[in-house]
Amino acid sequence: MRNSLQFRPMAITLLVILAVSYVLCIAGDLLFGWTMYEVWKPLLPGFAWPLTTGGFLIGLLWLIGYSLYIPALIVFPYNYLTHRQAV
Repeated sequence: MRNSLQFRPMAITLLVILAVSYVLCIAGDLLFGWTMYEVWKPLLPGFAWPLTTGGFLIGLLWLIGYSLYIPALIVFPYNYLTHRQAV
C-alpha cells in the first residue's frame, strides 16, 4: 500500500490557515493595538503599516504564493521518496 500526499488539499488547507491568521492579526492590530504587523512586514514584501487596501491585498497575494510553495516543498519530495522505497 502506497501512501501519498495530495498537493491541492494541502495547499488549500495552508491557504485557509494563513489567511485566517493574517486577518485575525490585522483585526487585533486595528482593534486592540497589537503589533502583529511587525511580523507580517518582513514576510510579505509590499505589505505596509498603517494598513492600506493595496498593502492588505499584496499580503494576501504573498500568502497565496506561500500556500503553493510550502506544500510543493513537502508533497513532491515525499511522494517521490515513498514511491522509490515501495518499488
